[in-house]
Amino acid sequence: MSSSNYLLHLAERSGNLALAYDLSTGQFKYMNPACFSFFGLESEVTEASLLFSKVHPDDQEYVLDKLNACIDGKIIDGVECRFTRGKYQRWLRITPHLILENDEKILLLEAQDITEYKTQLELLNNHNIKKNSILTILAHDLAGPLGIIQNLSKLLGQETLQLQNGKVDRYINMITKISKSSIELIQNFLNQEFLESADVNLFKKRIELVKKITLGTEEFLAMQEELRINFSCRASADTIYAEIDEDKFMQVINNLISNSLKFTPAGGKIEVNIKENDKDILVTVSDNGIGIPEKFHATLFDKFTEARRTGLQGERSTGLGMSIIKTIIEWHNGEIWFESKENEGTTFYLTLPKYE
Repeated sequence: MSSSNYLLHLAERSGNLALAYDLSTGQFKYMNPACFSFFGLESEVTEASLLFSKVHPDDQEYVLDKLNACIDGKIIDGVECRFTRGKYQRWLRITPHLILENDEKILLLEAQDITEYKTQLELLNNHNIKKNSILTILAHDLAGPLGIIQNLSKLLGQETLQLQNGKVDRYINMITKISKSSIELIQNFLNQEFLESADVNLFKKRIELVKKITLGTEEFLAMQEELRINFSCRASADTIYAEIDEDKFMQVINNLISNSLKFTPAGGKIEVNIKENDKDILVTVSDNGIGIPEKFHATLFDKFTEARRTGLQGERSTGLGMSIIKTIIEWHNGEIWFESKENEGTTFYLTLPKYE
């Protein structure tokens, strides 16, 4: 048996889809049994348009872009897209290969049904996004009162110095130390969460940003009255896609919102906006808080920057957050910058390429 027959034998019995498309004739030359099962076909299909029409409308441009890149000689791996079958939707991860042989130009497509994997991953990522936003809210709610207790205990200590009562002084010192260590514990926990999520390899996938960022701000929107901050999240379109590492990028958004919370007084507002441009996507996180002093503008993204400041409710900063945020955005081949005026507020701008 020749090697080609071995491969045909393998394809016929594989649970993954295998297709061969002749670029010169514009027709499929081969489809294995798994294709018939996945697409619900009763007979062989030769016209590509019949299968392509089953690709989800939001994914068609993306799939074409990747297939054309493969035809142009680029190595393409893991094109994830949705297919519709009646009222059902399923996911495929497609890997295209270009074969040039005997004056033939064949596009081989191998694909895996990843519907179950995508469902579980979506559930896991959504829980992670909600977890991070809830942690930020809890930290804000806990660190605020503890910061006030710490400041009041210092003032109380100054007022009671004249009493020269050792027992009272010890009690006040205990309150000051416990409140300080509690604030540090909360902040260290959040910093560790951020650092651990950032300190791993980038794993970029095509993600619908409007849905993800909206989900990431739901908890803040729900807690507006308790936080005494007005939140809003808007987008220029219902769906906007980008290739990102979902976990890292959402940590960036969460940390920018967290910073806005630290430096926006009660009654202020925080706005998140997503805008799709011709070649990139612009995400902004803005507030009308106390702003960033101009003397810190040039060094804000440096490691252990002198721009680190204590929040309005005593939240401590390591000065690492902005440096890591900039690194993550650059990993995505994007850019980050900001505009800020003291006592007027701050806006952070993030850009991401639409396709890579």
